[in-house]
Amino acid sequence: MQRERVLRYFAVGTLVLLGILGMVLPTGARSLTIQIMIFGIFAMGYDVCLGYTAQCSLGHSLFFGAGAYGCVLSMIHLKVGLLTALAISIGSGFVLGVLLGLICVRLSEAYFVIVTAIIAAVFHLLAMDLIWITGGDDGLCVSIPPLKLGFAEVSLYQPQANYYFVLFFMAVSYFVLARILNAPLGKIFLSIRENPKRAHFLGYNVTRYKLTAFVISGMFAALAGALYAVTLRYTSADYLSFYWCVLPVVWCLVGGLGTLVGPWVGVALMSLFQYYVSAWFTYYLLLFGVLVLIILRVSRKGIMGYVASRGVR
Repeated sequence: MQRERVLRYFAVGTLVLLGILGMVLPTGARSLTIQIMIFGIFAMGYDVCLGYTAQCSLGHSLFFGAGAYGCVLSMIHLKVGLLTALAISIGSGFVLGVLLGLICVRLSEAYFVIVTAIIAAVFHLLAMDLIWITGGDDGLCVSIPPLKLGFAEVSLYQPQANYYFVLFFMAVSYFVLARILNAPLGKIFLSIRENPKRAHFLGYNVTRYKLTAFVISGMFAALAGALYAVTLRYTSADYLSFYWCVLPVVWCLVGGLGTLVGPWVGVALMSLFQYYVSAWFTYYLLLFGVLVLIILRVSRKGIMGYVASRGVR
């Protein structure tokens, strides 16, 4: 209980700090922070899959790309509003999560990793070939319609509006996931992670609960993909590449599996390396790899797992 309290204080404090920073950050730092928040949603969703039910998926680029394309294509061809496009993206994540999960969650750990990676690779190749739909490597650009709030319209082309729009979804994502994982459903996820055979003997349908976690994870990954496409006004087949499969694994391992907010730290750390350290050292990923090894050597629970355990003491 004390561990959850430490993590909750960290999450609320971070969200408040982000709310304040949105008013004072310069343009470049604000853009980087927006990206970190979007990837934070992606990482939180992935943590439900890996950190709470021990399902190491290498196919989450499929959800990320589907969310981006679902949002962009619906705005281009269906002429829907922004919130409707985001809802379509989340729905695409749900549908793909169910279909892919029904195939994969019954598999053992090694086969689960391999099959999810293969399926994601197949869809990446399809996106590259179906240029008339996806735009292939060149991608698709889109004009973002104004956000209608009933009494006013807000344009996301204004950097501050875009910032708080993403922050809103990050906060909502955190509180929704925290509510789910602190409920009995979250405790069942943890029991499956620790000992799936014992959970099965206690009467829980392990496959069904793994599928539930997988679908929830896919929906939030799709939301992150949609927000990324909205922020860049662009999507491409690259969003389904293997690069986006590996990133969430690294974020969660560095920040702390099963902490929900730990992946935020992993996202922020890697983004800072990518945008600042890379400016003076081309092979910055070597330094980041060494840092990851040091972090995992000091604490196998990641940064926030270590901080939370120290906070409990």
